[in-house]
Amino acid sequence: MLKHSRTAVAIATLFLAVAAHAQTAPAVKDGMAGKVVTVTSKIEAVDQATRMVTLRGPDGNVVTMKVSDKVKNLAQVKVGDELVIKHVEAVALTLRKGSPGRSETVTTLPPQAAPLGAKPGMTTAQKTTIVANVQSVDMAKRTVVLQGPQGRYLPLKVKDAAQLKGVKAGDSVEATFIEAVVMEVVAPKK
Repeated sequence: MLKHSRTAVAIATLFLAVAAHAQTAPAVKDGMAGKVVTVTSKIEAVDQATRMVTLRGPDGNVVTMKVSDKVKNLAQVKVGDELVIKHVEAVALTLRKGSPGRSETVTTLPPQAAPLGAKPGMTTAQKTTIVANVQSVDMAKRTVVLQGPQGRYLPLKVKDAAQLKGVKAGDSVEATFIEAVVMEVVAPKK
């Protein structure tokens, strides 16, 4: 959990630096394929004059940081609000037997801007599609190890074992990974 707390602080720093480009993000559904990591920090202090914000992470660690002047919605942030950070990883596999070689395509969506007057929030995503060679398949664990571009090995867990049906070592497959970060300041739950 300490790793998630450090990650939350690092992402919170990123959030405070790029929230000027933020949008109140839609909720990430926990039923999505892949993995969702959620970290919530409580806002303990906000000094509008100096733009300093104090956050308490889920393990009780406290960090105070200066918010960039680029953040236009800081006035909407109040003591007791929560900074909710969700990191989503999703994987889709498509079997393409006989696909030549290995390739990679990366598409990044820029951070979206929050409407003026709303609480700060940010959402950004990256979609990566690779053609890779299957090194091994474990149906019981729903995992596949791919050798992708530049010869790197990539172990993946899939939600539905049926995606791996007919996939075997030596096959060429197309794998699409979607990573998204959603950050939003929300009023505390009552």
